[in-house]
Amino acid sequence: MNEVLARAAARQRLLNALVRETGGQLAVSGGWARIPLPSIGESLVVAVVYHSDFGHHAYGEQLYREGPRGRRPVGHEEFVALVADELAARGGGAKEAFCDQVANSVARSARYLGHRRAARPTRPHEITRCAEQSLLLGHPFHPTPKSAEGFADHELARYAPELGAAFQLHYLAVAPEIVLQERVADGAWIPAEVEEKARIELRTDQHDHLLLPMHPWQAGYLARKPAFADLVERGQAVPLGPVGAQVYATSSVRTTCDPGFETSWKLPLHVRITNFVRNNPVEHVRRAADASRVVAAAARRWRHDGFEVLLETGYRTIDPAVVGDLAADLSVLFRRNPGPGTAPRVLAALLEDRLDGRAPALLDLVAEAGPLSFDHVAEWLRRYLRISLGPLLAVFTEDGISFEAHVQNSLLHTEGGWPVRFYVRDMEGTSVSRERAEVGALDDNSPLLYSDAESWMRLRYHVLTNHVGHLVHVLGRYTGIGERRLWAVVGEFLRTCPGRYAAELLASPTLPAKANLLSRFAERGERPLYVDVRNPLVETR
Repeated sequence: MNEVLARAAARQRLLNALVRETGGQLAVSGGWARIPLPSIGESLVVAVVYHSDFGHHAYGEQLYREGPRGRRPVGHEEFVALVADELAARGGGAKEAFCDQVANSVARSARYLGHRRAARPTRPHEITRCAEQSLLLGHPFHPTPKSAEGFADHELARYAPELGAAFQLHYLAVAPEIVLQERVADGAWIPAEVEEKARIELRTDQHDHLLLPMHPWQAGYLARKPAFADLVERGQAVPLGPVGAQVYATSSVRTTCDPGFETSWKLPLHVRITNFVRNNPVEHVRRAADASRVVAAAARRWRHDGFEVLLETGYRTIDPAVVGDLAADLSVLFRRNPGPGTAPRVLAALLEDRLDGRAPALLDLVAEAGPLSFDHVAEWLRRYLRISLGPLLAVFTEDGISFEAHVQNSLLHTEGGWPVRFYVRDMEGTSVSRERAEVGALDDNSPLLYSDAESWMRLRYHVLTNHVGHLVHVLGRYTGIGERRLWAVVGEFLRTCPGRYAAELLASPTLPAKANLLSRFAERGERPLYVDVRNPLVETR
């Protein structure tokens, strides 16, 4: 049964990505959609259970292939192969690898769906952890949202957040002369009990060594690297093994959190998760540090109640000038945790379909705050936009800072079901307008700096297409109000926002969308393609 559900989720994602990235609109007649496959002169035919104004369509259980010889059912593997053939006909790519990655993602999802979840959490840190570890199906427009190449099947239970993974971090003590680090904000990086244990384990002449946390899987991976063995042999790196309290894996798999500590750790992990290997190249950690520095300076001027940025307080790694091929696999970003007593939930988990027939978890919160009438849902949405879209847009308008505030980088804290605090995280994805930002001490060649047009494009995708588009879909579909009426609420809110960027959102006929399917097939994970989609704000104006 779990395999059937996982395949259905994959089929919906593949179909919606295919329509968005190659056709633009879903043509529906009599409850059926025909999705052309021009390369073979046929079509995929499927019943449409829900037709979305913004591409989040839902489909019936059976898919058909229709051509000159009539219509016949299509099984899962044949469907994936047909999609791969169509993509290959449009410009090449790795068909076999793509099909394998889809199969990997489906198998992972099926296993996650079979995992028995813990009882409903009540304590704040348990609520946050539950959300981080309940994203079982992943991005609604990604062909392989749960693929992970590197973890063996038997390792998933230890490391997959979807299976409730928790473990001790390993630590490495590193001689200070080979450490590269930068601190851009206050906050402890290493728990005091870990520091104390390390001093006991280290020789007296090693007490100045600095500590690097490591994911346990990564520790095993590095132990097999000759360059790492050389560092250990010379005494410049001392593996301390597992130390400290247990941490849990968050939705990104390689970021870990100890809810009792003020800092979480974005760790390198030499595993290909969805599009690319999740290590931390030095350029990336410097970019995150630059972003935190710029954001911290600008935030002194902000007056955005309920809006908070979880800064990266700095990074630590091996100096690439000393051991260049190890730096990306040892670089650690240190990130602020939300304050104690709050219970923020990652938005992606709140929006994900629950395959037991219940509406997504977001509806539980909206219903907790009041009846699911249009007036109530519209007010809930307005309050949400005041602490999320409003500040995100104002920060770009006033400071030229564009956050990568997609639904997996966005956290929501509620009280009585009402949205009261919004957090954005992961400074590595931040971009800053070269033309408008006050960058201060930043180097002119900082990877943080983009043209104003590209920074604006990134913000429109992450915040409008990915984030607000998904939120409006869930609210509109599962309350029965409809997406279009709630897009009108978003439009009304934007008309209260000053500046040319809010006006442009209301007037532009299109919004950018990341072409995850085309990019995945073409192996362009770090240089993704984009397509234009219709802007529902214009249609509801």
